[in-house]
Order: sequence, then C-alpha cells, then structure tokens
Amino acid sequence: FWRIFLFYFLSLTFIGLLVPYTSKELLGGGDTSASPFVIAIKNGGIKALPSIFNAVILIAVLSVGNSAVYGCSRTIQSLGMQGLAPAFFGYVDRKGRPLMGIFCSAVFGLLCFLSAYRRQDQVFAWLLSVSGLATIFLWFNIGLCHVRFRLALHLHGRSTDELVFTAVTGIWGSIYSMVLLVVVLGVQFWVALFPIGLGANAEAFFQNYLGSVVILVFYLAHKLWTRNWRLYVPLAEIDLDSGRRETDMEIIRKEIEEADAALRAKPLYKRLWIYWC
Repeated sequence: FWRIFLFYFLSLTFIGLLVPYTSKELLGGGDTSASPFVIAIKNGGIKALPSIFNAVILIAVLSVGNSAVYGCSRTIQSLGMQGLAPAFFGYVDRKGRPLMGIFCSAVFGLLCFLSAYRRQDQVFAWLLSVSGLATIFLWFNIGLCHVRFRLALHLHGRSTDELVFTAVTGIWGSIYSMVLLVVVLGVQFWVALFPIGLGANAEAFFQNYLGSVVILVFYLAHKLWTRNWRLYVPLAEIDLDSGRRETDMEIIRKEIEEADAALRAKPLYKRLWIYWC
C-alpha cells in the first residue's frame, strides 16, 4: 500500500503540479512527445537528467515487457494443463519453461510493427479498446476472490493466523474497491455511449467499451466449451489447502511465529528495508 501510495499517487500529484496541461510535448501535441517526468525535469532547467531518465524509462519498459511475457506464458500453460486451451500449450521443458506459452506470448509482440502503419493511431486505439477494461475486471475478480476466501475461512472455523499475509483493510477494502470499480464501469459505459463533444456513435462506443464485449464473449465461450453453468462455487466447497506446501496448521503457525521472531531480531534499518522492499 505504502509503495503504491508513494511511487504512484504522490509522484503523479507532483507531476500534475509541475507540468502544465498546455505543454505541447504531452501526448505528442507538438513535434515530439515526452514523458511527463522528463517535461518536469526540463522545465526545472536540469540539463543532463532528462537523457538519464529516458534511459531509465527504456529499461523499465523492457522489464515490463519481460514480466508481461512471463505472466502471459504461465497463464497460457495453465490453460493448456486445465484443458481450456489446446493441450500442446501445457508443454514444459526440463528446465521448467513453458516454451509454447512463451512462443505464443512473443508472437503478439510482433504487433509493435504496426507502429509503422500510416494509420497507427487508429490501430493503437482499437488494440487499446480490446484490453482497456481488462484491468478493471481483473481487480474486481481479485477483490471478489479475496472476500469469498475470507468468508470460506470463517465458514470452516479457521482464522487468518495461518496466513503469511493479511490485507490491512480486511475484506472491507476489497468491498470498497469492488464498488468503486463498478462505478468506474458505469461511468465508462456512459462516456462510451455518449462521447463528450459527440452524439451517440457506434465506433466511439466500441473503442471505449470493446474490452467488456471481448470478456463477455470469452466467458460465454468458456461456459459452452466446459458445459459448466454454475456461476460460482459454494463457500462450503471452496478448497483452502490445495497448492500449499504444508497443510498442517500447527506447523504453519510455528513457521509464521519463527519468521516473525527472526524479523524482530533484525536491526531496525533491516526491518524497514524488508518492509519497504
């Protein structure tokens, strides 16, 4: 929470204070486009730092791309193992690499060459429309899974003492985030239906809300393929132990206590470093 607050909320707040909305470099409004951080640095009269910061951004982009391929390839491999994708996607070599998943993920990287297309802005807009709402649906499902997991723990008479990490805000933080995300989806639907400065426009609607249509189509296709029409798993049937390295609650509690004791024994600066990093 604190890392997100410091590195995202505060940094974006300062950028909003330092970079004028009339800057020609924002969103490619001028001959060139630049990161808002670079614009703020240039406006501050610092000469060398913009180039250094651009190099940092490029390295960060490579890191994000690497993590995206990692996550996507593992997801594809999991789908292949579960029978929700062709079986060959479930292949893992001797070193534990899901080669077919990595190959499939990397192929989509070739879409970057569309930036050389003369209508690259339209292509980008449609690609963004496909994935634009995915994060909202993803975090809604994460919040829902967290709430149902905690309810299942309570139903089975088990406490959060057996968990290595518990959310600071409990289930109420997840409920709040779910409500907020539903509001965002509603507002986004209204903006897509009646774009600002335009009337009702089918092209504008799908450019703003196509992601929800794609998710709905895939969800219905999954239901038709698996013939499983249950909307949810009852709390009493939720498996709380599969995937654990150890299912003995006493051993788990002892390991957690030992880890806490080892952390308390460390110097303050090391505890702070572990907490923040």
